[in-house]
Amino acid sequence: MSRIVSLLTLITTVMATPTFAAQNEPTNASSGFNTLEVLASSACPECLDYQVIGTCLWMTCTPLGCSTDTSIKVKHRLPDAVVVSYLETGHSPWSELQWLSPANPLSESGGKSMTRSVQGLDNPTAAFNNVDVIGHPGIDSIYGLLGSLGYFMESPATAMMPYYLSSLDPLGWRYNLPDLFTLDTWNPMSDSLGNFGNVFPRGGFALQPHPFKAAALAAFRAMHLVTREGESRLYQPLVAKKRAGYWPPDGVEAGNDDTFFQMIYPHQQDDAYPWPEFEDSTTTTDPYAELRSENDDYAWTAWRMYKGCERKGSQLVAHFGE
Repeated sequence: MSRIVSLLTLITTVMATPTFAAQNEPTNASSGFNTLEVLASSACPECLDYQVIGTCLWMTCTPLGCSTDTSIKVKHRLPDAVVVSYLETGHSPWSELQWLSPANPLSESGGKSMTRSVQGLDNPTAAFNNVDVIGHPGIDSIYGLLGSLGYFMESPATAMMPYYLSSLDPLGWRYNLPDLFTLDTWNPMSDSLGNFGNVFPRGGFALQPHPFKAAALAAFRAMHLVTREGESRLYQPLVAKKRAGYWPPDGVEAGNDDTFFQMIYPHQQDDAYPWPEFEDSTTTTDPYAELRSENDDYAWTAWRMYKGCERKGSQLVAHFGE
């Protein structure tokens, strides 16, 4: 166990080397953030939440007989993806990756609607957010190295891989197709992300007057999409298959603690939280006020929970600990 703690300390020191804004202090909203800052923000032991939870028993059989061995069973989160939510198409706050999502004839503009008629045909509380889901830049380097040592699980994510770019999926993100024709969209009992709004349809529009909640809901919808296979949308699935000694998380769900979010822009949080982070339905103050962005652009790291153990035989006989 001491070796694991020492390794975590070393990795944290190395990853924290790039200069980053002071924790919980706003960055320059006009300048956005860069890849070094994303790497530095992932030096987050609280987000990792590393725990030894049990033991795995392995067996290997040959013509000469069978032998058994054991390995520790662990669980921890991994920074699978960076989820960027922003208003104006082509203006992602991630400076190096703005070119991935340029405006095009089918994907232009964003933000809030304005009332243009006395009949109120345009809802002033409707908000539209673009979302990009990008493989975390540290997942193949630092966390990939850790995964090869046996004490850490591996992520299916590929660093800097664009898993979803909403500007390239206008039918799905702007017109809610094919989600508009699914039972999840019209079922009043379908999943809701607290008072942020409904998960379906998984598009960029939300009847949500609070800018932070609208942005977070859009980010959650994009993660809900990419962590599933076989969706009729333009995206790259971010899914891991279960195998002996390796238990990855299922698809993102509302009310499931497998996925936590760490804000990295416009403020850096030193922990990750499930959404909604606060129960504010009966409060008179806004607990999200300190997390607000001046330009309503946001970015979070999605930390997902993995469980497993190092393979020490040809067959997993039993495992203990949750």
